[in-house]
Amino acid sequence: MRYGFVALCGVLGAGCLTETRYACPPGSDVTASTRCGVACATGELSADVCVQVREACTDGRLSAADCAGIDGDQGMPDVGMGDADVGPEDMGPRDMGRDAGPCGMPCTGGQRCNETSGECVDCLSDGHCTDDATPVCDTSTGTCVGCVDAADCTDMARPFCLGTQCVGCRTNLDCAVSTPVCSPTTRTCGPCTTRTDCNSRAATAPACNTTTGACTLCDVPNESADCGGLRCFNQVSCTQCRAMTVAVDCQSPMAARCDSTGTCAACTSNADCGHISGGRNRCDAGTCVQCTVATESADCGTKSCNPATRTCTNTDRFTRQQCQSCVADNDCLQGGATVRCIRMNYQGADRGGYCLRAADTGGGPSGCTRPFLTPIIQTSLSGVASAPYCGIDQTTATCEAVRALQLSLQCPGGSPSECATDGALCATVGFQANSCTYACSSPSECLPSGPGASCNAGHCGS
Repeated sequence: MRYGFVALCGVLGAGCLTETRYACPPGSDVTASTRCGVACATGELSADVCVQVREACTDGRLSAADCAGIDGDQGMPDVGMGDADVGPEDMGPRDMGRDAGPCGMPCTGGQRCNETSGECVDCLSDGHCTDDATPVCDTSTGTCVGCVDAADCTDMARPFCLGTQCVGCRTNLDCAVSTPVCSPTTRTCGPCTTRTDCNSRAATAPACNTTTGACTLCDVPNESADCGGLRCFNQVSCTQCRAMTVAVDCQSPMAARCDSTGTCAACTSNADCGHISGGRNRCDAGTCVQCTVATESADCGTKSCNPATRTCTNTDRFTRQQCQSCVADNDCLQGGATVRCIRMNYQGADRGGYCLRAADTGGGPSGCTRPFLTPIIQTSLSGVASAPYCGIDQTTATCEAVRALQLSLQCPGGSPSECATDGALCATVGFQANSCTYACSSPSECLPSGPGASCNAGHCGS
């Protein structure tokens, strides 16, 4: 410690108001113009005071710098016995080891004196550390080390400071998920080999892909826990499906295939449809179906394929007669003419498909016979382009009413409802009362012959 004492100016000399003074020993009122050790050696301080100074040097209250030179040699290590030893002539033990400066004897072996601690050390700053392996000075110990903190580790392959060395990792959390395990011997990141290697990443990547060595989102044995009801896809992500469980995961006919992203998607081949229920084993335009019009023989045997639902019907192909209901062209009996399934209505209300003969080329009723002389222009239910067909007046009758007259069905109670169809009337046909018939405006709308061929009172057979 340094103190200025105005009260001693008269004793210690003029100019002391600006002179640095040293308290010898610390805490006393005695001061000197130089450090305490030198002041004792030069006689500036009395022998009694210097006894106290030596005690302060011994118990550490004074630093090595303040104690240097106390026996008068001011840097030469004496070996004397007394308080005023001056040189190597006296062969006694060294007095205090403080005679050669703050560190006693001069530092050797390339070491430097730490004046604060009074010790010889390897370094005081980074500039004293020339070995590439230990380029940093740890000033707390005075030794050259690999690092003191992470800022000293500039090599990206070894960015962490562990102890006094730069390393690639300290714990597993220092490693990327692709090389998640920190080796305790090499302190480098490497692959995982078991699920437990990924425990430190349980929240985001709890599973180990032993093929790549990376911690991943999931694995198949633990997909229930990892994916919460979804599937573990390629040990990378939780998805809707995976190839081994597609039959369970993708049961919709419109999304029967598990694609490359683990999502149920439209089929691309019949093989994608093998697990779909209801015999929907054919892939048609991305949907698993039971049949197509083009493949109905293979798909449905003797039955027809409904083109709207692409399912097999219960109708034998080519068995439905003119004006009978149908769902596909191949339901209709051809009978030497082209007959297709045509959508019809009654007074604007849809009635579904009925087998109608195609009109001859040229349009209109050409080639048509009674009572099918009213042209209906439609696309067939199996997709044949729009064309004229031999039909009936859909504002006054239905095919069922025409068929009831053809079959001479009766309505014994006199009610049209007994004919069980829209557009039917219960009236006298020829000489037969309570017969099913339908309204007409001319004989051309009625049967070609027989009791139902006339139209005199507004209905066929009158």
